[in-house]
Amino acid sequence: EHALEYEWYLAQNFGCGVQACYRGPRLYDTPAVRDVVKKWVDFYKQHRAILDSDLIHVRRADGAGLDCMMHVNPALPERALAMVFNPTSHEIRQTLRLPLYYSGLTRKATLRDHNGVESRVKLDRQFTVDAPVRVPAKGILWIVVTE
Repeated sequence: EHALEYEWYLAQNFGCGVQACYRGPRLYDTPAVRDVVKKWVDFYKQHRAILDSDLIHVRRADGAGLDCMMHVNPALPERALAMVFNPTSHEIRQTLRLPLYYSGLTRKATLRDHNGVESRVKLDRQFTVDAPVRVPAKGILWIVVTE
């Protein structure tokens, strides 16, 4: 009944690196919800090291536009991971400026979106990159940054 809200809850917790213990009589009630739980648990397992790293708030959550937070760690192969949320009821296309100063990257970076599409970008003098995003209504995506 509340599958969308449950997915948002899981995405926000796992995407923010929250190490919670989920208990109760049932973690899911249908195969579709089981798939959502598996999706976000697998996401967390795949990106655990960066998700347990420092967090930068890129765009304040205001409920009227994109919300973005980014984990950074210069000691990892995944130098940064940005989580982008669209809480609105319409698609948003926007360019996010990702501050990569604390990622340890100085000249170039590779951005890989949640679909696996990669792009090579140059950092500007403030160690930032512009990342164009297209987030569907009530959508969630992430961008992984590597060297």
